Parts: sequence; C-alpha cells; structure tokens
Amino acid sequence: MAELFAAGITTLDVLVIYSFLHVNKGKLALALWTSFLNMAIPFLGFITGELSAHIFTVWSSILSGVMLGLIGIHMLLQSETSGSSSKQISPYIIAFAVSIDAFSVSVSFGMLHMDKVLFIVASGAFTFIFSCAALLLKGRLGLKNGKVLRLITGLALLIMGVLSCFN
Repeated sequence: MAELFAAGITTLDVLVIYSFLHVNKGKLALALWTSFLNMAIPFLGFITGELSAHIFTVWSSILSGVMLGLIGIHMLLQSETSGSSSKQISPYIIAFAVSIDAFSVSVSFGMLHMDKVLFIVASGAFTFIFSCAALLLKGRLGLKNGKVLRLITGLALLIMGVLSCFN
C-alpha cells in the first residue's frame, strides 16, 4: 500500500508542471515518454537501493527514512520557479527532469525491500494519467501554481521517512 501512495505522491509534480507546459503536438508521445521514464528511473533506483541494503544491512531502514525525510524537507523548502523557462526547454527534457525525483524515493524503497513491480507499474500508470490530464485539460484543472501540491507531497514524504525510521 505504501508503494501506491508513494507512486501517486511522486508523480503529482507531473500534473503541476504539465498543466503549465505549452505543447500543441505530440501530447500522447510526451505522456508515454514521461511514463516510460517514471518506470525506468525508479527501476534503477530500486536496484541501487537493494545493493545499498546489502552493504548497509543494519542501517538500511534508518538511511532510507532519512533520505525520504530529506526529500520531503527539500520539497517543502523548494523555491518557486518561473514558468517562462519551460518555453525554451524541450518538453522531453522536462519529462526527464520530472522523472528523476522518483530515483531517490525508489532507492529508499529498494533499501526497505518494498514491492518493486507494484511501485514501478503504479508510478507509470499515475504518470500517464496525470500527464494526459494536465496536457489535455490544461486550463480547466484550476491549478494556479504548484505550491500547495508541492507542500502536500513534501509533507507526505517527510512523514513516510519518519515512519520508516521507526519500523
């Protein structure tokens, strides 16, 4: 269950960023590319986390909790970025940037030996749904900025980190 929750939380940024992205052609291709990246990058993170767990067997749950907590704190303290720079960058590079945050979360999950397949499939599915929703319903989502979603995401990851330290 934690895998589904984390997959949804780590893909919320796609909803926010893509709702401000100006894409006229290739929306389905962009959504599929982003979904692929949100499955491939966490897979690498899980492998890294599983290897780290073998190296740091005693400390793996504490280390993963600290990592999740730090990611949550980073998201809570992250400054606002202007939407004007996204017009100059290729949407496919933005898709990579949006997907890279799942790496660190999946490293933590790999260290905790959580269900790799469930997280990766859920992450890809949520990413595809959020990408399509944001790209197709752009003006109708009612998102003025991503501050509230970023705060919710950061708080959720911080709580997950604290809870995994005590498990």
